Amino acid sequence: MSSCRHHFSGWFKAGRKTGFRLLFWVLGLLCGPSLAHAETLAEYQIKAAFLYNFLAFTEWPAEVGTTINLCVYGPDPFGENLDKMQGKSLGARSLAVKRINSVDGLQSCQVVFITHPVIGNLRRVLDNLSDRPVLTVADSQDAALQGVALNMSMDQNKVTFEANLAAARSNKVNLSSKLLRLATKVIQ
Repeated sequence: MSSCRHHFSGWFKAGRKTGFRLLFWVLGLLCGPSLAHAETLAEYQIKAAFLYNFLAFTEWPAEVGTTINLCVYGPDPFGENLDKMQGKSLGARSLAVKRINSVDGLQSCQVVFITHPVIGNLRRVLDNLSDRPVLTVADSQDAALQGVALNMSMDQNKVTFEANLAAARSNKVNLSSKLLRLATKVIQ
């Protein structure tokens, strides 16, 4: 928005009332889509931070090696926000970020974020990952009720999340009690 404001700052000097109306109309046309895009980026920047903390407060079984593969299944809403996590430490393990576009490609993942556009494949994804040490995460309505371990949502411009403890346990991961205390809802 600051770049848009800079381009139109001269208009404030001429005809204030008309100038303001015209300015806001032009700002809406030119900057509106970029403001909406910036809002989405800010949302997913925060959700990326939540995602990292989810991983930090998850106990992984010994069979998981030294790398946690965080896979985004479907169109990536995070962009470079997840790329910044590449190689970060999770205790004795490090984090690797992958983008996957097929359910069959999820076999090497320990964390799967199921994006909203592919949530229709949820049952197939969950069936494909069953009985494996994997944490499933989404940000789609009722995903926790459908078997996703952690589901984020926006509530009054704040990120909240629900936890499905049974789903996490069936996939051999334990969610920290500290994490569960922050959930808006815990499904047993």
